[in-house]
Amino acid sequence: MDNSEKDKNSRRDFLSSTLMGVGLVASYGVATYYATQFVAPENKEKVFRSIYVSPEKNIPVGVSKTITDLKGRKISITNTGSGFTALSTVCTHLGCKVHWEGSKNAFYCPCHEGFFDSDGNVSQGPPPRPLDKYEVELIDGNIFVKIEEV
Repeated sequence: MDNSEKDKNSRRDFLSSTLMGVGLVASYGVATYYATQFVAPENKEKVFRSIYVSPEKNIPVGVSKTITDLKGRKISITNTGSGFTALSTVCTHLGCKVHWEGSKNAFYCPCHEGFFDSDGNVSQGPPPRPLDKYEVELIDGNIFVKIEEV
């Protein structure tokens, strides 16, 4: 082999090794970026929207009205006499649908005889925590519920 062939091989080997090294460094960089995003995702500020429910006079004391939020979940708005509460209709035990029983002044889950008071706190049965609660706003005699945007 003469010197020109050795130079060609060594230049070719050098170029090949360099490109493989650059590719390896780039792939490690991409993998590091995605691993970082997985371990520590960005904390985006939650955005809320007020959803119109009804005029205040249309939900008398002891009455509940159900609406659907932006994610398709049902929310029960109840006039407790001391104000309005907005609570999820999904039981925190096994996800059954709860409903308002005005005569008992409580939400009832028929799956396992669970009861929640008018503020959504567990009063009887197996549910491990209160119902999810939403903020209620009264503006000019109208009821609005603040819901996180999707």
